[in-house]
Amino acid sequence: MNKKEEWIFTFCCGSENGGKCVRIAGSYREARDEMVARFGSEWAFQYPAEEWDEWKEDPIKAGYLEKEVDINTL
Repeated sequence: MNKKEEWIFTFCCGSENGGKCVRIAGSYREARDEMVARFGSEWAFQYPAEEWDEWKEDPIKAGYLEKEVDINTL
């Protein structure tokens, strides 16, 4: 059985959603498949949400992170 987690996906610079990121729950593969189904190849990276949330607490790293938005608004 696949482990359910949350993942953060960022978008390519210069793309329509550049500078944004979305959170998707599921196994690594399930989340990735959903991202591809919704956005094709117009995204950049997949990160564990737990790691991303830690980065948001770091005053230096937080300034460089993409803005998280609700996936249903894109």
